[in-house]
Amino acid sequence: SVGTVIKWINSHTAPHTVTSGTPGNVTGIWDSGTISNSNSYSYTFSNSGTFQYFCKIHTSMRATITVN
Repeated sequence: SVGTVIKWINSHTAPHTVTSGTPGNVTGIWDSGTISNSNSYSYTFSNSGTFQYFCKIHTSMRATITVN
């Protein structure tokens, strides 16, 4: 739902990012920067919609969040 806070936690030894959009089409809605092991990033969704995101370091890592 709108207003929900999503928190990503990196439990891997490799660093990751959480970046809105897709490789080659970054939307600029959010970008965590590099998240190292045991660190996290949170984002509050203030609009409804379907949002794609990916890791800039490992571009095959992709997902989608749907906010109502």
